[in-house]
Amino acid sequence: MLEHYSPSEKHVLTRLQRGIEAVSRPFQGFDLPEQEVIGLLRRAMEDGFVRRFGVVYDARRLGYKSVLCALDCDAEAIDEKAAIIASHGGVTHCYERRPLIGNAPYPALWFTFAMLHEQFTESLAGIRAHVEDGQSRVLELPALRRFKIDVVFDLQEARRDETFPGVVQTSEHEETEDFRTFSAWERALVRATDQQIPLCARPFADIARQLGKPEQHVVDRLQSWKREGVLRRIAAILDHRNSGFKANGMCVWPVEGDISAVGRRLAGRSEVTHCYQRPRLEEFPFDLYAMIHTSSREETKALFRNISAECGLSNGELFLSLREYKKASMQYYR
Repeated sequence: MLEHYSPSEKHVLTRLQRGIEAVSRPFQGFDLPEQEVIGLLRRAMEDGFVRRFGVVYDARRLGYKSVLCALDCDAEAIDEKAAIIASHGGVTHCYERRPLIGNAPYPALWFTFAMLHEQFTESLAGIRAHVEDGQSRVLELPALRRFKIDVVFDLQEARRDETFPGVVQTSEHEETEDFRTFSAWERALVRATDQQIPLCARPFADIARQLGKPEQHVVDRLQSWKREGVLRRIAAILDHRNSGFKANGMCVWPVEGDISAVGRRLAGRSEVTHCYQRPRLEEFPFDLYAMIHTSSREETKALFRNISAECGLSNGELFLSLREYKKASMQYYR
């Protein structure tokens, strides 16, 4: 339980979400001694507040293509189709989401899919072959522009009976497909760090031993990837549900005019954890997307209405996440 953590421990866990530097002793320089920081991380993982502590990479910089997908299907078939989708290694998230307001036949099954560029089309076609039928098809909604990612939840300030604010600097990025070729040992380094790095005083020394490289070689490469934007952060990834953020919703709106200005304003809301522009489709006539997390569905509904009003957004829809079929971190170069 979060109440069993001291204010200083919550402060450190919040900092650990922002990330550590790729240096020889990355757990030094916190408000707690090095070994206490490492012990705190292990305890938070055992308690289920932290899912993993590892590197968060920019998938596109690694040569991956990613997309948000949606599938409309009958209620009696949703479990079967979700199981097929969730079993694919390229799928990291899979949810049943239902609209709060409208009665339009919007898709109910949502998933994120990423694969190497040369494998993307064929792999997604394989999923389509197993889940599409005459009544439904998979919609592809790639990110065109991102306004907010890498959210940090302030555990020191949050209480369980209120909306939990996200803390992050917002920025606008056009989604590009620029990437370079990575060597065999660089791919091995990605595989060694994209899930869980060793929780010890010198984690990169342990990783270097696994790869047969000097510690400084690993540190230098991670630092260069950070400068290039290949590596976004080395950080604690929170388990939102176990940390009190039990109700999440996908908010969508149609935007006329300057979507960049509206997107930046929306991303400036502390309660918004992710914010993207995606293509507007005939079957799904929205192009501005935002994720929000609160402690209850009623709070999520109220927050959606508040955000819509204060950001001047209308004709939107809130899709509440009803069931989680899969939530995992991307595994690269497997």
